[in-house]
Amino acid sequence: MSRKRSIAMSGIAATLLIVFSTIAFGQTALTMMFQEMDPHVGQRFELRIIEEASGREIARFTVAEIMAAFDLEISDLQLGTSYRIDFYSDMNGNGRYDAPPTDHAWRVEVPELQGDAEFTFTHNVEFTDIAWPPSLDGQIGELEYRNEMTDAATGMTVHWQNDDSTLYVGLVSPGTGWLSIGFGPERQMQGANILIAAIDNGELVIEDHYGNAPTSHRRDAVDHVIQAAGSETEGQSILEFAIPLTSGDDQDRALEPGTEVAIILAYHDSNDRLMMRHTKRSTSSILLDE
Repeated sequence: MSRKRSIAMSGIAATLLIVFSTIAFGQTALTMMFQEMDPHVGQRFELRIIEEASGREIARFTVAEIMAAFDLEISDLQLGTSYRIDFYSDMNGNGRYDAPPTDHAWRVEVPELQGDAEFTFTHNVEFTDIAWPPSLDGQIGELEYRNEMTDAATGMTVHWQNDDSTLYVGLVSPGTGWLSIGFGPERQMQGANILIAAIDNGELVIEDHYGNAPTSHRRDAVDHVIQAAGSETEGQSILEFAIPLTSGDDQDRALEPGTEVAIILAYHDSNDRLMMRHTKRSTSSILLDE
């Protein structure tokens, strides 16, 4: 079991059972108690908690083999903040999420937390397709994303998947400098929504840009990156991020599920300065999930 923590719900509608004392510095905790999970004993179980307002994933847990009753404790949550909790049991044992009824999945809304709390979840068959996303940890596992393509011109690999509101991307470049991807250019870079990043001394630097002309780009007035992580290993750079399909920002290209989207790929083989001219650049396309 990874990082043991806690929560509680009853059926699909989560019911707050107990509120304890408030933790200092505006932090609180949830204990989640699962009951009557008999149909899933011995199965892999995954849970993640998402900050409702931002869509940012706060924590993710994996239990290799669950019991009929067990608890998970989730700490370091913020007072007055609402969360969404998604979780599933791997019914078919293939090691990844499949939409119900193949796997059994649920979603619970947790309104503004006012202190330490417990919820109890009792097994039911009111399933929800939670569109389980990749873990944005700067590492890309086998089959972690639903889609993958390698661009022959740059040697960069793009992994991606989306639900009806969010696009998740994993990008790998054959260098240790900056790397970037742009979505929906009109002409060269013009009009594209561009994410450019570097791993500088082990720290990820990522910026949200837009193509302001065919051969130039500028930083957006508003950054719409929901979450991101990156790493360097064996002469490669890895970037993972999530962005909204439609941010409502005029400087972002709106993307629609099920459509083909033109992309720009670029990287530098060794320099982390984001405005340094690329080593290689290419254009391609990806097909978003419906």
